[in-house]
Amino acid sequence: MKKERVIFSLKAKESLRDVVLYLKEHASPSTAEYVRKGIIEQCKSLKNFAGYSKERYLDYLPDEYRSICKWDYLIIYKVLDNEIRILNIAHTHRHPKKRKNI
Repeated sequence: MKKERVIFSLKAKESLRDVVLYLKEHASPSTAEYVRKGIIEQCKSLKNFAGYSKERYLDYLPDEYRSICKWDYLIIYKVLDNEIRILNIAHTHRHPKKRKNI
């Protein structure tokens, strides 16, 4: 079911900015930009299909949270009536408790 828009929360924007800054410092600016674009495109693709897996580390909450990976990054989101809300972007090697920060 197609949704009208994809919204990034402030937390998701901060997380993406942190990823980009880290990659600029530890890899290269071109790698950082490539990863940024890839993550954003993955998020936008959720508009057309949001049926990905439930985020198992948030299953204790009353709402339904979902996640999808892009490379080593986990995109945590929520499907609402007419939109997809991106809540956080976390590195998959981080401790699962870090995923709960939405």
